Amino acid sequence: MWFLFGFVTMGLCIWLEFWRRHLTLWKEQGRTATGFTYYHLRNKGKVKEVYLGIACPASANFTIKRQSKLDNFFKWIGIANEFETGDVTFDNSFYLITDNKTFHHSVASSEVFRSSVKSIMSFGLQTQMQVKNIHCRGGCIWVVFGVGSKYKESKITSIADALHKDFDRISKLLADVDQISGSRWSDPFVIKSILLLAVSSGLAINGFIQCLRLMPGKVPFTLDYSLITYDAFKYSVVASLVLLIAAAFLLRRSARMHIVLMELLTVGSLGIYLSIATEMRDINMEWDSLPSETYKVDVVKKITSKGRRGRTYYSVIVKDWRCDCGIYRLRVSRTMFNTIYENRHISIVQRQGYLGYPWVSQIIPNQYNW
Repeated sequence: MWFLFGFVTMGLCIWLEFWRRHLTLWKEQGRTATGFTYYHLRNKGKVKEVYLGIACPASANFTIKRQSKLDNFFKWIGIANEFETGDVTFDNSFYLITDNKTFHHSVASSEVFRSSVKSIMSFGLQTQMQVKNIHCRGGCIWVVFGVGSKYKESKITSIADALHKDFDRISKLLADVDQISGSRWSDPFVIKSILLLAVSSGLAINGFIQCLRLMPGKVPFTLDYSLITYDAFKYSVVASLVLLIAAAFLLRRSARMHIVLMELLTVGSLGIYLSIATEMRDINMEWDSLPSETYKVDVVKKITSKGRRGRTYYSVIVKDWRCDCGIYRLRVSRTMFNTIYENRHISIVQRQGYLGYPWVSQIIPNQYNW
């Protein structure tokens, strides 16, 4: 059951991530200021980011961020293929994420567009704010501000007033391009990159969800997880390389390539590893048809420990039944902990595993056995 559940959650996570990245975008939140719509992103009651935007042609799609040393490195080795406007100040300061030829030549080469972008990106340097990105998609162009503890929500009107002129210029230019470009406005790499990123983050979310259900003390459990983790690591390396090669092929000569590759290499690889490891664990148990073996083991000690958040963990130390050469620590539930007594024995039901990883299917307390 859990084996199939893992594939269901994997597909669902990937679809939800694709939906989040492509179909659901930041939109009007019911608040307006000087022609803008805005949204305050909060964390623990404090404003951490401010989204401020206006309407634009629905077919427009690009992102502008500050150019980093990593961007320069990938441009230097030829993986990133960013369009250069010819304005050295603009090209060295900002990274334009779009592969639309019409946008490149009709908008990005416009001095009005470049000066407006420079003005927006430099805004807030004296007001405890920092412009992170300018996004344009889904019929809206908006700016993302990172704000400090001194930011007050009452400032939003003055911020909107200061940026209104530059946003109006950009929106007008986008509307002019949209009127003359038609289907040429589309970016050939948008859907491909979103799909790859959805696979990456979807696998990571799925992996963490699957790990959460493997709570300590919950029977059944694998006796030695290191065996699974080692094999899962080998398989995940191969799967990650396949995904990276596919991404490099699909996004070759794109301005988005290195951004997608970096996420696949980090978030995606972790998600692949966690997903493979948990699926291997489930297959090993659910497909196991070999007969079980029952061992009676002596309880050496019962111990409790506290976690970082004050949670109590319950463990039982028993003699290792696999080699009779040491001890083994069993993490158990509170209920089972209370039914087990020291200096008595319990029964361990062990199975060999479909993939060869031994696991415990049942722990039977024999509290009345002297």
